[in-house]
Amino acid sequence: MTNSIEVDSTKTSIQSVCVYQEAADCAEVQRVYSVQLKAGQNEVHLKSLPNSLQEDSIRVEGLENAIIFDVIYKPPRPSTPASQDADLRAAKKRYAALQSEKTILEDQARFLDEYAKTLGADKTMGMGLDQFLKLYGDEKKRINGALADLTDSLEEAKKEVTDGEKRLSQDEVGRRKSAQVTLVVLADSDGQAEISLWYMVEGASWTPFYDLRATLSPGQDSTPQTPKQTTPSSVSLQYRASIVQDTGEDWSSVDLSLSTASPQTDSTIPTIDSWHIGVKDGRTKQTARMSTGSLGKGGAFRHRRILVNESVTSTTFVIDGKSNIPCEANDNQAHKVVIAVIDMAAKLEWVAIPKEKQSAFLRCQVKNISPYFLLEGQASVYTDNNFVCKTEIPDVSPQETFSASLGVDPSIRITYHPSSKKTKTHSSSFGSILALQSKTDVTSHTQSITIKNARGTRVSPLFVKDRVPVSIDSALKVIINEPKELGEAKDRKEVDIATGVKARWAFRGDRDEGGGGGVEEEGVIEWVCDLDAGKSVDLALAWDLILPAGQNWESK
Repeated sequence: MTNSIEVDSTKTSIQSVCVYQEAADCAEVQRVYSVQLKAGQNEVHLKSLPNSLQEDSIRVEGLENAIIFDVIYKPPRPSTPASQDADLRAAKKRYAALQSEKTILEDQARFLDEYAKTLGADKTMGMGLDQFLKLYGDEKKRINGALADLTDSLEEAKKEVTDGEKRLSQDEVGRRKSAQVTLVVLADSDGQAEISLWYMVEGASWTPFYDLRATLSPGQDSTPQTPKQTTPSSVSLQYRASIVQDTGEDWSSVDLSLSTASPQTDSTIPTIDSWHIGVKDGRTKQTARMSTGSLGKGGAFRHRRILVNESVTSTTFVIDGKSNIPCEANDNQAHKVVIAVIDMAAKLEWVAIPKEKQSAFLRCQVKNISPYFLLEGQASVYTDNNFVCKTEIPDVSPQETFSASLGVDPSIRITYHPSSKKTKTHSSSFGSILALQSKTDVTSHTQSITIKNARGTRVSPLFVKDRVPVSIDSALKVIINEPKELGEAKDRKEVDIATGVKARWAFRGDRDEGGGGGVEEEGVIEWVCDLDAGKSVDLALAWDLILPAGQNWESK
């Protein structure tokens, strides 16, 4: 004889949850059940499981002296019968009708009172005063009595609506937890057994976000050889996760982990067939076909196991302590957890593009010296405990470097002076027998930039960028006059402009020690400045545009 055991899952605890990222929109849940088995065949009915449970993800472990003979999934029951919705609609309709009737009676009473106030002894609608007062009294009694009856009816109707909504709400909760898993277990002997049930649920995800906190310090004491310089005394990154879940069940006091894996519904490696072609003979219209094989459908999340820490394809972060994340069916409220607090290696630099904005931005080059892979996400940046801005952190592997803006440094004052230009026409002769003359217009452009370091510390390095036009027409030439001797970008020359100031063509990305690396920013010139406290520097950019006389140029 089969021993039947029923367990209400809402009265059992969830042991652990592993949440996947937003693209996957799922989580793996582990529940532990304690059941009393009898020797022979047992049917363990695990009821009230969430409707979001994925059938093909079910996995059972934990039995020692028993064998799981079968696992049967029973899908959620149908939605609430239409009759229940109809009853609630009828109750709401009745309540609304009673409210309307009450409003009419209240309007009648108000009209009667207001009309009575306007009447004198000679204006009683053709009747004596005694008759009018009797009419007034009778009507007031009728209205007040009807209102009293309506009040009772309204209370009954309101209770009917409230009870109906409560039933629907309870039914909704029940519907969200109406899936069932039945285990057919063959036990060797009577005894207590613990069963671990794993399953995937839809409606859960996590996204990374960060707090980047930089504490600035003046650095070493100033000397003639080593002026005082602003350095980051500490940079810490708080790696956090925002979790939302609407799976139909609360996660109370669970062991929480966050996975970067993306569970796939199909892991079949596609095949590629041969591609045969022939000469088209013109008589029959042929179409060459390519086949990349078919992607067969696999079971959703089949045999998915959680991998702690790092695997070949993913990382799993285990959150310390116990976590409580309720199901947020209505507002999808996010819950925040801390993954790790990481001390980073960092160096400061300043970047200014005064043509666009006459400000210097403080930028931090941060090296990820932790074992964690940083996922792309938004970061709130704090400098000396003051909120500065929000920025984006890209995907960063261990030992890689990323940049983070720390906002504008108001102590670096920049003046982008009005530019000047002068145009002259030049003539030139060529040819030995018959002299031919050609005329060209030469427009000389000059741009001056003044940088002042109002900090009490040295600023280094400060990158200042500006641009010159790049010609795509052989008839139009651009000659750089200042900075002198820059040469072409491919030469990667650095020219000394003044003490602590060099000029070069700008390259996007990191340069190596030999000056190589990076991608050219076409037509962009970069000054690399080392400014002591209170010092200023003037930068000059000058170029000539040369084109045939009478012609004009335009931006492309």
